[in-house]
Amino acid sequence: MARPIRIPIAGTEMARVRFAISPVYEALQAVDVLQVPGKHAVHLPWVRWARPLLPQVPGIDLLSGFTDRGVRPGVLVPPPDVHMPTIEDELETIRTADPARVRRYFDNNEPPGDRFQREFYDDPPAGLARLADVLRRVFDVLVAPYWPRMLGVLEADIAYRAGVLADHGVEAVFHDLHHDVRWSDGELRLHGPGISEAVWPFAAKEVVLDGRSLVLSPTVLGWPDVCVATKPVTSGLLHYPARAVATVWETRQPAPDALSALLGRTRAELLVQLAEPGTTGELAGRLGVTAGAVSQHLGVLRGAGLVATRRDGRAVLHLRTERAEALLG
Repeated sequence: MARPIRIPIAGTEMARVRFAISPVYEALQAVDVLQVPGKHAVHLPWVRWARPLLPQVPGIDLLSGFTDRGVRPGVLVPPPDVHMPTIEDELETIRTADPARVRRYFDNNEPPGDRFQREFYDDPPAGLARLADVLRRVFDVLVAPYWPRMLGVLEADIAYRAGVLADHGVEAVFHDLHHDVRWSDGELRLHGPGISEAVWPFAAKEVVLDGRSLVLSPTVLGWPDVCVATKPVTSGLLHYPARAVATVWETRQPAPDALSALLGRTRAELLVQLAEPGTTGELAGRLGVTAGAVSQHLGVLRGAGLVATRRDGRAVLHLRTERAEALLG
């Protein structure tokens, strides 16, 4: 990318910056990971699991025809309008997108490259409905089995960045999103090999929010890249890789039955996972529960003297105490 993408943020726009989670973006990124697994090496355990399931997802090649283009259609990457929309809510947004946006996408980029894309250009509503159906199958077959773990990591990432905001302000939040994202002189600047675009590449490299919000959306399957909407129609949108994504694919060691009977299954598994210190987000990803649930269980274990919490720079690490080690034998 020759020039950086710039996102000026001032006044009410700064007050409207918010975080949100996008299930449909994870489905779209699942297709990209399966196409180019070497680019997403941390997800190779998931790739090995997912590939045998591809016959259950007819039509996935229709999505592949867009994920391997230099720029993706903005209609397939809608900004979440709430903190965590359902997959069906996001698919409905795709189905009802303005047909003119589809034609502008092709007119400003490469022309339709195959039969489906030509049909898509001629009849956008039918094409959007078909792509939404494929995205639904991708999510149900390839993403949903891991969604609780993914959601734990995504929610923990947002909780972490809320802590950074409280301790250090919004500038620190922006600086900490990705190594190719920087805050300078009142604007976000995105420049580097880890930046991809949604909408079209030859638009002005200044993203105009026009008083609207900027949605910061952590992603698991989007790792290691950032994706930005360069011509937002509603809210601005920036997807960035969540922290601790590798924990989603880790194999969990079950807690001993006796310990589970004493403490409860989740708290026992937390103690087992704390063989090495971990953050709330890492633990949420490993256990497939929300960061809030992990925090509650850690509070109980801390009160019982089984867990200690220490700050390491910006990270807050949890670790087992000697009492916990004695209990585990």
